[in-house]
Amino acid sequence: MQKSYTKNYLKIYLWQIVSLVLNLLSMFIVVPYLSSQPMLYGIYSVCISFSIFLAYADLGFMGAGQKYAAEYFAKGDKIEEIKVIGFTNFVLLIFLFLFSIFFLVLSQQPELLVKGIGASNERDIASSLFLILALFTPTTLLQRLLQMIFAVRMEDFIIQRTNIVGSIFKIISVLWFFKSDNYDIVGYFLFVQFVNFISALITLFIAKKRYNYDFLALIKSLKFNKNIFNKTKSLAFTSLFMTVSWILYYELDLAVIGHLLGAEQVAIYAIGLTVLSFFRSILGILFSPFNVRFNHFIGSGNESTLKSFYLQIVVIIAPIVAFPIITFAILAEPIIKSWVGPNYTSSITIVQFLVFCNILAFITYPTSFMLLAKERQKMLYFVNTLLPFVFWIGIVFTIDTLGIKSFAIFKFVAFVLSGLTLYKIMIDYLNLKILDSLSKILLPLLLPMIFLIFSSLFVRYYLPREKSKENLFIVICTISLLMLVSFGIQYFTSQDWRKQINKTVKLFRK
Repeated sequence: MQKSYTKNYLKIYLWQIVSLVLNLLSMFIVVPYLSSQPMLYGIYSVCISFSIFLAYADLGFMGAGQKYAAEYFAKGDKIEEIKVIGFTNFVLLIFLFLFSIFFLVLSQQPELLVKGIGASNERDIASSLFLILALFTPTTLLQRLLQMIFAVRMEDFIIQRTNIVGSIFKIISVLWFFKSDNYDIVGYFLFVQFVNFISALITLFIAKKRYNYDFLALIKSLKFNKNIFNKTKSLAFTSLFMTVSWILYYELDLAVIGHLLGAEQVAIYAIGLTVLSFFRSILGILFSPFNVRFNHFIGSGNESTLKSFYLQIVVIIAPIVAFPIITFAILAEPIIKSWVGPNYTSSITIVQFLVFCNILAFITYPTSFMLLAKERQKMLYFVNTLLPFVFWIGIVFTIDTLGIKSFAIFKFVAFVLSGLTLYKIMIDYLNLKILDSLSKILLPLLLPMIFLIFSSLFVRYYLPREKSKENLFIVICTISLLMLVSFGIQYFTSQDWRKQINKTVKLFRK
């Protein structure tokens, strides 16, 4: 195993930047085409929201399996690593099969899920989307299996490169599927699933060639293994509870809104959820290598280094998380109106609340990684009970008065309470006092944040608000410039941040 993974981080982040650009292009180019017909876009959003459940079909065993696979990799035990990956993907395979059957049922009766489907065309579209999900469900198994293989080696950037090529084809395809006289959302979704499948096959070939990976042994390990089950079950059931909590908190919004309020309200909320999903995907990519590294430290018994590494991540990542979120929230109105038009004015407040749900991500992500690596299961249960409980209790009491806004507001409230809880856990683990932690983490952000907030409040009155690619480009350029200046102020006012940036630049020069 490597002693240093700094270059791996840099490679991952290099391709993350490319991926970020493509995600932005996808969000700002593809979504306007999809949202041009709100009713159909609402149906599409409800159907697609259920595809996210495929990521949770392993009952928590994938998360537990990756932890132990990373530890075995750190010890150089390839045989046990393969056994762990094989068993956890066997669990995933079983439940993917059940999900596939579920999607087949919905393809025959989509009205069970989407309220207000009247026209036969709308019903046919919903049926076709669910049928495509059913047929391409096995792709998830291949993607998750490969993700584990590359992640434990800290070489996620290889998967990212393949996915980036696929993303380019997906973005270009909208010009074919959404012409002025054509709105082929079913054809577009089928093409997307096909690209995902081909990308997974290419990544499989790369893994075989790069690692000489014994896929025959892996296939033989796709079975129940009592020893690995006993080893992983405790953490897996904790992960399962976290998964259920995550689904209740993050993934049921569109389904519930679609059932109670109809497809058009789904479309309004889906714009905000698209932005939230964008930030979540970026944050997931940003923090994912650190999760694996935490497990490496635990596997090698090096907890003092883990603590130092943990605090360094929080300090360095804080501005990277906070600056874009604050800018996006303040400038939400010109962004939404120049992006998807006046039909989605009601989405502005929703976007602002949902974007702010990630404002403490620089604390919540690494602290959750620490709790998982240390297997502090009681605390994990508490934090992950808090999120859905606060969220749904708030909705039950306010949906009649606030409508779909209640979903956004209480998603934010629940996240803040969870974030403060994880902040307390963090400072206790690192033996920091509150003032010390604020001095190390938040004080360096003070000057750039002041600039960013006041400059964003000032320029928002002068930004265009009519839907067009040119206006959207102006808004994005303005946001980019404000953040660039803020990062510059951060560089010159924070010694720790400056040292890390200089270290990174030196590595790139090498």
